[in-house]
Amino acid sequence: MTLGSLVILITISLIAFQFWRLRGISEFSIKYANNYCKQQNLQFLSLARRATRISAYRGKLDWKIVYQLEFSSSGEEAYIGTMTSFGSNVIEMNLPAYKIN
Repeated sequence: MTLGSLVILITISLIAFQFWRLRGISEFSIKYANNYCKQQNLQFLSLARRATRISAYRGKLDWKIVYQLEFSSSGEEAYIGTMTSFGSNVIEMNLPAYKIN
């Protein structure tokens, strides 16, 4: 095995690992958003990733992901908020004012 082949193999392995890591974070975020909406008596509609980048938070380097959270309070109107996660930790939830039944 040549050095070039080894570099290519390591690069492909790192890309695959990061792909699975992002999938795991996304699955965790969907569960978190769904549970959050249940606790707040809201209807969870959808979660979409808006921004993904590598960032430092509290001295740790990991993926910082901003999601668009769509929810409803009455089943008639839909509201859009944001949820920010750093790795597998949600660090911020921003929801607009919504109508309470």
